Amino acid sequence: MIEKKTGQVISIQPDLVQIMDMQSYETFETPPPTEEDIKSRLAPGVEIEYWDMMGRKKIVRTKG
Repeated sequence: MIEKKTGQVISIQPDLVQIMDMQSYETFETPPPTEEDIKSRLAPGVEIEYWDMMGRKKIVRTKG
């Protein structure tokens, strides 16, 4: 089961990205995306789409 959700980048570290879910306001950490085009557009305040796959979260694209 894959849930598609929207979040906002709170902070970026070399091995973690902190995200706030835009619906529940929950914050969580996830590994940065491996795709360079997505990774290069991440910055605090940027809205992203992420997938929640059975508890594992993956950033799939930036919005806007």
